[in-house]
Amino acid sequence: MESGLRSRRPQAAAGRTARISQAIAGRDLTALKQLARTGGGLETTRQRRRAWPLLLNFRALTDSGDRTRAHGEEAQLALDVPRARLPDSPELRRGDADAQARREQQLTRVVRAVLRAYPWLSYYQGFHELALVLLCVFGSARPAAEGLRMVALFFVRDAMASSLDHVMQQLRLLYVLLGRCAPRVHARLAALDVPPFFAISWVLTWFAHDVHAFADVCRIFDFLIATPPLQVVYVAAALVCHFEADILALEPDFAAVHSALTQLPARVADWTPVLEHAWRLSEDCSPTKLQHLGACHLPRLSAVNTFDATWMRLDPARPLRFNALVPVCDRHPLADTAEASSAADSHMARVIDLTSTAQKARALAAHYRWPLVVATVASATVLVYAWLLMLQLQLTS
Repeated sequence: MESGLRSRRPQAAAGRTARISQAIAGRDLTALKQLARTGGGLETTRQRRRAWPLLLNFRALTDSGDRTRAHGEEAQLALDVPRARLPDSPELRRGDADAQARREQQLTRVVRAVLRAYPWLSYYQGFHELALVLLCVFGSARPAAEGLRMVALFFVRDAMASSLDHVMQQLRLLYVLLGRCAPRVHARLAALDVPPFFAISWVLTWFAHDVHAFADVCRIFDFLIATPPLQVVYVAAALVCHFEADILALEPDFAAVHSALTQLPARVADWTPVLEHAWRLSEDCSPTKLQHLGACHLPRLSAVNTFDATWMRLDPARPLRFNALVPVCDRHPLADTAEASSAADSHMARVIDLTSTAQKARALAAHYRWPLVVATVASATVLVYAWLLMLQLQLTS
């Protein structure tokens, strides 16, 4: 019996590897996303080098920017890069001082390429750690910079505004989730008045700052690249739930609880159940529903709220400019301004509302078991109108 189980495990692993290769070769994004979310993810660095460009829609944007003009925050980048720590892995050779210097030059080049192409993005400490993971996976600066560009524009854009206020809004949603999945932990944190700051590095670096094993970091990146931008908050909630008993066993002391929370990522032996729980949480409570439940509404042009309306329009076969998707004119979409919204802003807001309406139509159809034809026509009509608005926005931009 035991030997039979052992023989089946390698067969299952080989079958999964074959499915990943088939999904990449066939450009089957649905299958590839499902494989990235579940089990051991995309498994190897070699598979990730082939899969991540598909999942991140490489070459779907035509923006190039002025790469010769320095970004205003490159001085901070120069201070952070030498402090970047390679993840723990036999795959990654630290090498001598010359190799370390070359890696720092590459990392600087990757981050600088994104900042100079989009000068309205603000650098934050930890952004270079996202870049380092991409550089370690791809092995060279050019694909790492392309991956970082897509992550910056569509996943962590809110963190790259002039302040981290919008990230703090997302962290407040973490407590809304904890109220649903771990009410006793939520009550303990509320009683001790523990703010959600303990999770800020988790959100800003996709756990790269707090998880030391390269395999685990890559597994988390597989999951987050294949899911919408707020998913990192669901992972944070699932992580806290994973250690619920340990947290409740702690002495009810602010410092002790806060310190223990910051150390949770390093204690995870297997990230698969945490990520699977995070996915179930997001299926049960969508970002839109979560904002409503917490009475904490992110801005309309937040990366969270524009993701569905913009990501579905990306097509490497028909690349376009980023400002055809989200209106930017030398300022961040979330930049504070007293000016009235532009026509482009208004169009974009209408597209977001329509996309949300289409999702609600599909959800209602599933809940009330409407006939498939009725559900399809209802959601398709709304999405076609949204597409026409986006086309008008592109033509006028």
